[in-house]
Amino acid sequence: MSGYPANCSAWLTVYYQRKSGKWSYEWYDRVGYRRPVALGSTMECLMREVSDRGASRQEHSMARRVMAESGFFEA
Repeated sequence: MSGYPANCSAWLTVYYQRKSGKWSYEWYDRVGYRRPVALGSTMECLMREVSDRGASRQEHSMARRVMAESGFFEA
């Protein structure tokens, strides 16, 4: 998953390492690359599932659950 989580202005990419079964988070928080004002309130979660990397439906479901448990979907 990639995008702007709820209550965040930095871009986040969530990775799942299949071999180790671990999750990692990569924040892209550079000057000039913040959440655009035109996208509206930072309370809204604007994450998208990346489908071109071969992730299964089960992996997408796991990613949504991890994001929800981390509070990134909450407004």
